[in-house]
Amino acid sequence: MATARRERYRKQTREEAKAVALTQLAEAGTAGISVNAIAKAMGMTGPALYRYFAGRDELLTELITDAYRDLAEATAAAVGEAAPVDRFRALAHTIRDWATAQPDRYLLIYGTPVPGYQAPPETTEIARALMRTILDACAGLGGPAAGEPVSPLEAELARQLDAVGPWTDGAEPDGAEPDGELKGRALRTWTRLHGVISLDVQGQFSGMGFDPGTLFEAEVEALARGV
Repeated sequence: MATARRERYRKQTREEAKAVALTQLAEAGTAGISVNAIAKAMGMTGPALYRYFAGRDELLTELITDAYRDLAEATAAAVGEAAPVDRFRALAHTIRDWATAQPDRYLLIYGTPVPGYQAPPETTEIARALMRTILDACAGLGGPAAGEPVSPLEAELARQLDAVGPWTDGAEPDGAEPDGELKGRALRTWTRLHGVISLDVQGQFSGMGFDPGTLFEAEVEALARGV
């Protein structure tokens, strides 16, 4: 019983520390995250908190992993069993809604890399789970992913993507890795959606006289058509 109580306290302490770290992130970005400052806010000493996190990088890994997992789970839940184009739209809007609701967490995983920080393999594995959802959402759409002619540049991108190793956290149901054309479409979807979202959450469209939501909708519909 004592062991279980200690484990509950350890978990509570770590969760509280992460909550304080997210406040620091919102106030000053990743540069503002300080284990000693977190400990002070929690009424602890720095050395005491280091018993729960080895350092800032371990704390950052927890925050990044939590964010990736949260977004991956949200997108997977949103896609459901709807028609292909509706699944694609649900995926896109879920990513945008998640980002605009918590821009600091979004920019933690898709913004400027943290200087000196190297993400561990587990964060890459969770990011692959999100790409798996994007691949699945693209798979049933028309356009190049359905076998229509592709441009020479699209063909070259597909060739390059065919040559790389496994891209996702799991294979297709039949055991095969997605082909290069589908990977290329998923990659273009990922970059174009995040391009609009990243600029939006950073306020780069302010004063330009249009609704960023309309631009996002236009990109979603173009991607759904394969253009």
